[in-house]
Order: sequence, then structure tokens, then C-alpha cells
Amino acid sequence: MAPFDEFSEDHAATLRAVYEGPEWREVVEGPDVEDARRDLIAPPETENAFGLPVDQLVAIKGAAVREMIAAGEREEERLLSRLGTWPDRWPEGVPVRLSFLGINLGFRCDMEPRCIYCNQVPTEDRMTAEDWAAVIRGAASGDGHGPYVSFTGGEPLLMGPGLWGPDGLIRVAAEVGGACNLNTNALALTPQVALGLVSSGLRRIHISLDTHRPEIADAIHQCPGRWAQVVRGIHNLQIAKSVLGSAYPEIHLNCVLTTKSAADFPGFIRFLLGMKPLGEGISSDMNLHVIPVGGEANRTLRLSAEEYVRFFTDTWAEANAVWAEYQEARSVPEADRGPLEAKVPYMSPYHRIAQRGSLEKWAERAAEGRPSVEGLSERCYVAPTQAFVLPDGSQYWCGGHSVSRPGPVGNVLEHDVRDNLRQALGEIAAMPGQACRGCAGATMAINQGVEARLRGVIAEWLNPKPEGETTELVGEDAGSDEAVF
Repeated sequence: MAPFDEFSEDHAATLRAVYEGPEWREVVEGPDVEDARRDLIAPPETENAFGLPVDQLVAIKGAAVREMIAAGEREEERLLSRLGTWPDRWPEGVPVRLSFLGINLGFRCDMEPRCIYCNQVPTEDRMTAEDWAAVIRGAASGDGHGPYVSFTGGEPLLMGPGLWGPDGLIRVAAEVGGACNLNTNALALTPQVALGLVSSGLRRIHISLDTHRPEIADAIHQCPGRWAQVVRGIHNLQIAKSVLGSAYPEIHLNCVLTTKSAADFPGFIRFLLGMKPLGEGISSDMNLHVIPVGGEANRTLRLSAEEYVRFFTDTWAEANAVWAEYQEARSVPEADRGPLEAKVPYMSPYHRIAQRGSLEKWAERAAEGRPSVEGLSERCYVAPTQAFVLPDGSQYWCGGHSVSRPGPVGNVLEHDVRDNLRQALGEIAAMPGQACRGCAGATMAINQGVEARLRGVIAEWLNPKPEGETTELVGEDAGSDEAVF
């Protein structure tokens, strides 16, 4: 029997009870576990979402900016404008490289009736599994480096083994160097599927879970028992990871913040901390991404400006008290401790990006359904290194545009994903525009990080360091940082 000793005693007992139940007994007594262990692969590293746009812009504009500096230009903003503005046409000799590829496998969902805040607008399903595989291969650079591939829906797990099986899309991405993320409601996370996902080399999984209160979750899902099904899916995945001895996929939770769930948020944090693996340091498994509910139809579910302010002051302080208690119980060294917004930096939609205005100003925008407005940069640096494809093959610059749909950059059933980016590059001059007012927090965080790096490059060109001395990147700019997604 698996000991599950990487968890607290209480949570280990919960997992053992699930593991000893009929679903897992049937799996353990068959070939699935050994097949999954035999086929187990590690997720590849991926392109750096912060570094790649900088590399591309320096390759395209670096020489011209250095000439400006040599001619006496010292004004950083003028230099940044030149270095950070993409040209109208993709220059010869500079390959198109992607750090992120979003794939919506279809709008079909097994959450019926749908969640009360679901406002997706479906498209025609035209893409086959072979088409999706071609898109993934076409988005890779060809030198063993692939983009971070994020599968969404609808419910992606409805694709079955075509996604997570031995010949599935996750392994296709791994073959070309692409680490993968999956967004799921977890209803289809049976023991067999969980083993398949762990074995496939999936890097991260985002599971939708809004609260620790079953009655509230079931009201959101409009179906009794849904919360228990979602949590059972999480347990199955944790068991599969433990049985196969894998640290992947890293489990993150997506919490859509509504008036139904906001008040109990500190209790939700306590609930999730109880499911975290132990070991050295604090695991990033079971980290949370809070997402303000959007969409005009969801106005009655959205917090008011006053409620948003209260959430990010009083309620957030209560959640931080729970977090501080957890750090104390885990004997985290004082030097390594910090508040949630610092130690789980992509958790908060308010803290994860630099805001131009006050919390009150942000709260006003969030109450209008536009939480992104106060964090938009003057330029979009990242879009030419991203792509998001819908089930009809239409390709958009990013996930935000795939929702607002100002018009696609092309269709992958007609042209290669990188060719579409090459042909549409001139559109970047108009961004950010109206369609960007719902920009995803991840995209904004990356965009701000890219600008910081570009400023660093300019600073080094203006004041070169002695030979052999380099600038060390710290914080969010130091790693591959797909955690931002």
C-alpha cells in the first residue's frame, strides 16, 4: 500500500482511504500502473516567457538602438520606444519563436448544467487530433525548444487518450520540447486518467475549485455532489503522482472569485494548505490563482468596489494570518517567510502586476468587469511570441483576444501558426487596444516583466559593465517562469 508519507497524517489518511476503494483497487490489480510507470517521461524545459520577447526584440532592433546610443542618445524612454516597438514586417534572418501556445480543444463540457458564471461562446469544431499535432509541431523552433502549451476547453479531458495517452498531444508536445499545462474541471480525473496524465510528462494542471464549502460549490455548479467529484479528481491525481514517484504535474487551482465565495476565502486557504505535500521548503503544489469573475452577464456575481477593497484588505489579512500560521507550523526559517502576495506571487489578481492607481481605483475597474485596465503597459511586447487557437482553427494573438475576438490573425488550417504571426505583425502597433481591456493577468505580468528586462538591457548598453561581469536576474525574471500562466 502506498504510504503517502509526503502529506500530513490527516491528508495521507484521506488518500489511503481513496486508494483502498474499489476504483483504485481495480486499477492496481490490472496493468495500468505498470504501463504508466514504463511509459513515464519527465516534462521538458520550455522557452522563457520573459526572456524570449527580449531576445527577439534585441535581435531585430538592438543594432539600431546601439547606434542611437553611440550617436549620443541617453533618454531611456526614447530608447525603450525604439527597442520595444515591433516592426511592421518580420525581418529576414530572424526566426519566429513562440514561448506560449494556447489550444482550445473544444467547447464541449461534461459539467452539465454548466457553472453559473460560464459565458463561453462556442465555435465550430473543425480541428482533428492530427491537425492539433501539426499545430504543436509547427509552433516549435525545431532545435528541441518548444513553447509552453496550454490545453483548455470546454473540458479538454473529453478528448480522452488522444490528449493524455501514449500517442496523445501532451507527448507530441514533449517530443518537440514543449512543456504542457492542462485546465480541467477534474470530473473526468479517474484513476486511469490520472495515471495517464502523470505518465505523459504533463508539467502543470490547473483545476477549477472555487471554495472549500461543498454547498457553495454545488450551487455554483448547479448540481449536488459536484464539489465532491472535483475533490476526488484532485485526490486521484495526488495518488497517481505518489504511486509513480513523480513530482509532476504540479497541481494548481483556479478560483473564480464571486460574491458567493469571497467571505470564506481564509478558510479556503486553510483547506488547500492541508492538501500540500510536505518536504523541504513549501511546495508549490496546490497553489491558487484567484480570477475575478468577468462577463457582462455576471454582474450580479461580481464584487462591488467596496467589497473588492474589503477582500484585499481585511479578508486578505485574515488569509495571510492562516498562511503565517502554516509557515510557523512548518518551521520555515524567518528569512524565508513572507506574505502570500510575495511567496505565492501569481495568486492575487491585484498584487501579481504593477498597478498605475490605488487599490480603490483597481477595485472600481474590477467591479466594472475590467480588472486589467490599470495594469496595461503602453506597448504589447509579448504577443508576437504567443498564439492561441480555437476549435475552428482561428488563431489569435493571445488568450485574451480569443475571448474578446477582435478578429483572428489567421487560421491554422490554411497557414502555419508561425506564418500567421509573420503575416500579421503590423497589427501589433495598434495594441493594446479596446480588445486588450480584458487582458489576462498572466499576459500582463509577462509583459511588465519583459519591459523591465528591456530597460535592463538599455541600462547595460548605456553603462557597460567591466568585461566578465554580468547582471544576475532575480525574482520572477530568473527562471523559466511558466508558473505565471
